[in-house]
Amino acid sequence: MFQLSRKGAFAFSLIEILVAIAIVGVLATLAVNWLGASSAKSKEVKCLNNLKQLGAATQLYCAENSGALPLRGSAPYNSPPWYQPLVSYVSANMKAGSQIAIETAGIKTFQCPAYKAPPARDVTYAPDVKCANLSMLSISQPSKKIWLVTSTESYSVNSSGLQRINFPHNQRAAVLFFDGHTELLSRTDLAAIASYAFNPTSP
Repeated sequence: MFQLSRKGAFAFSLIEILVAIAIVGVLATLAVNWLGASSAKSKEVKCLNNLKQLGAATQLYCAENSGALPLRGSAPYNSPPWYQPLVSYVSANMKAGSQIAIETAGIKTFQCPAYKAPPARDVTYAPDVKCANLSMLSISQPSKKIWLVTSTESYSVNSSGLQRINFPHNQRAAVLFFDGHTELLSRTDLAAIASYAFNPTSP
């Protein structure tokens, strides 16, 4: 309780001070948790927006290249990588003299903000390997077929065992479907649809 000091001012008892400290500690913890959750949500939104931009870039590229998807060549599909033909559609540029490195100013669209990639793999999204050398026109059920997903490997992913797929958003992967919509899927949810979703020409 409050106590009157000899000078006539109110003073706090030790118990009151300890209670106040405890309350401040609880409020600080709640604030940190809230800020953490807010930051995680912000990264999810940014990641999904990145994928939507890359989806739009893919559509534009296909429209200008007779429907051909930008994943061309032979395994491991890194010469050039799938993203090289798309950089100009998202106001980015490849580094001078490089087929795999994107200039710093434009790299953010190709990076999941929740996953810090090692320097050699700045791009943290990858396409389904089965989409190599296909045309957009050959994709069956585009709203159910996966084009890009958060990945530990920038070149391609394999649905078998969900190889090289990353789950950075509260144990969920960010996924872009061919119709342009995005989803966050857990490993269990992704595994349940993988055999069909990663089979682009299956009816």
